[in-house]
Amino acid sequence: MARARLLLAIVAISLAAPVLAAAPPTLTAEAAILIDPETRQVLYDLHSDQRMYPASLTKMMTALLVAENADLEQRVTISPRAAAVGESTMHLAAGEQLHLRHLLLGTMLNSANDAATACAEVVDGSVTEFVAHMNRRAEELEMSGTHFRNPSGLHSDEHYSTARDLATLGIQVMGRAELRPIVRMQIATAPWAGHEGDRTLTNRNRLLGRWHYCDGIKTGYTRQAGRCLAASAYIEGWRLIAVILKSKDAWTDAQNLLTWGFDNHYKVALVAADVTRATLAVRGGVADNVEAVASEDVITVLPRAQRPGELALDKLTCDAPVAAGDTIAHVSVTTPDGAMRTVAMKAVSTVPASPWAMLWSHPQALWILAALISVSVGVLIYAAATEATRARRLGQSPGV
Repeated sequence: MARARLLLAIVAISLAAPVLAAAPPTLTAEAAILIDPETRQVLYDLHSDQRMYPASLTKMMTALLVAENADLEQRVTISPRAAAVGESTMHLAAGEQLHLRHLLLGTMLNSANDAATACAEVVDGSVTEFVAHMNRRAEELEMSGTHFRNPSGLHSDEHYSTARDLATLGIQVMGRAELRPIVRMQIATAPWAGHEGDRTLTNRNRLLGRWHYCDGIKTGYTRQAGRCLAASAYIEGWRLIAVILKSKDAWTDAQNLLTWGFDNHYKVALVAADVTRATLAVRGGVADNVEAVASEDVITVLPRAQRPGELALDKLTCDAPVAAGDTIAHVSVTTPDGAMRTVAMKAVSTVPASPWAMLWSHPQALWILAALISVSVGVLIYAAATEATRARRLGQSPGV
């Protein structure tokens, strides 16, 4: 019987020869995190669970709830409350009408507090209800270190988050098709009633202009929070997200941390759906073996000096009949965090059971076949004897 063969599919998104990993950069931030959004693997951690003030990184939640719950093309009438919100604004006037999309642009590019308040009123009718919505959504996302008091990030001692929670929020923002184009814009315009030209909305994320791999996400600053930045970079199909809190130079911290992440790690499929294959021997089939493919991916991020571990198949043979799509084995692999992941291997083709194998697997059928053979032999013997007797009788008859 043929021994099973297992093909290890190592599908790397970024491959390089093994090198010694460089030490992480020294940051000026008090808290930071670097994370792979797909696997949620943390590649760097500096006090990421420490409670901090998020400043306008708060607006990532505001934008997320707008994208999840409202029509960006609806027209919005600005309330007196929204128009009265100060500090960073897009100079909204009470009674002015804009599309919600323009308010979202003001919220995320210009970090406009008046626009964030107007967005809150659109989604939930009031700021109070919207803040409750923000906290419910944070709980759903398991942002256990976060509590919101307003949609803009204006300082409150009871308005706080963590680098880890804000990275979770950044992952959600970059996962929305409506938001990705917005957060990477460096400049946009919005109508401005009573003025000759449109408003110009300039993105405060300086990293967009100085590093072409950067494609988001949000800046923040208050005196209490210091300089904050949630930054996304996308290189050759791979995204990493960094969150920098209370930094002396958030732009440099974020770029250095993201660059270190890409330079010293690679992303790989330990198991690849429809690519990782195994050949299993088949017992009792019309064919000797059958091919199987993995049913799902197991993706991970590894240091460049580390090679993927070996895959382990749980069985070498299977029994016929086999239908295409049947789970006929499982492959296991250990991920960098020590967890064992097991993936079903599905048969590529159908292998019917052979007729003899079917008989051997059903003893009753064998008894019936034996009985039929015995009866058939008996009938043949009886017929031959009858014919011989008849022939003898004919040979003894008198001639004519």
